[in-house]
Amino acid sequence: MAKLFLRNFLIGLTKNENEAEDILQDLFTRILFNPENMFKVTYTRSWLLTCAKNAFLDYYKKKKPVLLNDEELIEQLLIEPTSTEKEVLVNHQLETLLNTLDPIDKAIILAKEYYSYLEMEHLFNLTTPNLKSKVFRIKKRLVKIEVKK
Repeated sequence: MAKLFLRNFLIGLTKNENEAEDILQDLFTRILFNPENMFKVTYTRSWLLTCAKNAFLDYYKKKKPVLLNDEELIEQLLIEPTSTEKEVLVNHQLETLLNTLDPIDKAIILAKEYYSYLEMEHLFNLTTPNLKSKVFRIKKRLVKIEVKK
């Protein structure tokens, strides 16, 4: 019963049955080598879950350096643009889209990212339902502008 429960728990973490079985086997091997630890346990199920989680972490820590030896992964990292380049492109596209808006709409959409509707009510002297509909319409307009490009 406990083995099936732990196996399902580990499959949920790893998304791979073979890896879950490996981790489970490693876990029970550790328990069999140190059976005296079982006598200190009050809540067996939570203790086994903690042990399974720790075994899972250990498994991936051991496996981590292998990724650096994977030639395909290294090639992908060298070929793909870095995230900062992507961020610059996205920021430029976003800035271009925002510049198509009139100043009030631009202020509303930017304020929505930093303030709650309650705070925005005081900033723009509008009600929350009015602000929500404005934000919706602005976003809809931005999507139409982006699709036309």
